[in-house]
Amino acid sequence: MEVDCVGIIGIGMMGVAIAAAHLRVGLPVLLYDNSEESLSDAAGRITDELRLQGLLYDSKLVVITDRLNDLCGLRIIIETIPEKVRIKHRLYRNLQQLSQTVTDSKTLLFSNTSTISIAALSEPFSEDWRSYFCGFHFFHPVRERSIVEIIAGQGTSEETIKFAKIHAERLEKRAIVVNDGTGFLVNRILNAYLMSALNLFESGVLMERIERVAVEFGMKMGPFRIMDEIGLDVVLHAGWVLSKAFPERTLGSDILVKLVERRDLGRKTGRGFMIYDSQTQWYGEGIPNPEIIVTKKNNNAITDEQIIKILFGNMRDEALRCFEDGVINNLADADTASIQALGFPESKGGITQLKLKD
Repeated sequence: MEVDCVGIIGIGMMGVAIAAAHLRVGLPVLLYDNSEESLSDAAGRITDELRLQGLLYDSKLVVITDRLNDLCGLRIIIETIPEKVRIKHRLYRNLQQLSQTVTDSKTLLFSNTSTISIAALSEPFSEDWRSYFCGFHFFHPVRERSIVEIIAGQGTSEETIKFAKIHAERLEKRAIVVNDGTGFLVNRILNAYLMSALNLFESGVLMERIERVAVEFGMKMGPFRIMDEIGLDVVLHAGWVLSKAFPERTLGSDILVKLVERRDLGRKTGRGFMIYDSQTQWYGEGIPNPEIIVTKKNNNAITDEQIIKILFGNMRDEALRCFEDGVINNLADADTASIQALGFPESKGGITQLKLKD
């Protein structure tokens, strides 16, 4: 399948990063959004993202539109709109209704969904559309993560998965194919890490200490910086989706809820768990937000070793559950994903090989 131009629906933080990943390898992109604000500054944000990679913006490779039917006939469309089923379903119905040409040309529709099952997302589709649909999940920051998680739904054809893998390779990304299920592989592991950090914080362990212990362990950045970079609204919604699927081990966070309620959403608003000078994604450190108040007394009784055991022991246990649940067919995929998607230290061999002191 020849791919001359890739359609990207949604020009938010992730849409911009995905567009830049295509431009980096010389693939033209057609970007669609229905938000005037997103459309107006899209070129500038892509320029900033490319500049961080030492690349220049080439306007000949980019088309930005507010007309959804401009995407009709493209070979590949990547959807990267908010993680809400009803919004995605509305878009998918519109795509199906726009033109029979889309189906006739066998357009592959990839969703950058991070948590919602492919089965749930594909409900509005006809059988043909379902066969051309799969998950195609990039990771933050896209420019540094060398892996894509491809998720096969029950109706996804083998040919679609084959072309998804080829497209990942064209973007110079390694593809890991996983089976369907809420959160798939990587976000189930990541959620265990982030929720453990939030629970430690709300029990009185200083945020700066948790960040330090995680980085000294070998993570490229601590859990609170990761949440700020992803967006606290995104983290909260993903946690809500996962809590419905796994209520026995997903706890809520009052601090996270309060930050989202006052629109301190992390990097994209300049404030979250930390305060940032730049709103450029994954660029520059922040300082702790002094307005965050934890009512528990400073928990000095817990050791750094215990913090490590809580943070990474829960990650390992969730990775093993993914294998037991049939999301992955071998533990090596979990180890590779933990390193290449989440920044787990390669020197430790991967999350399932983690050895912790009693």
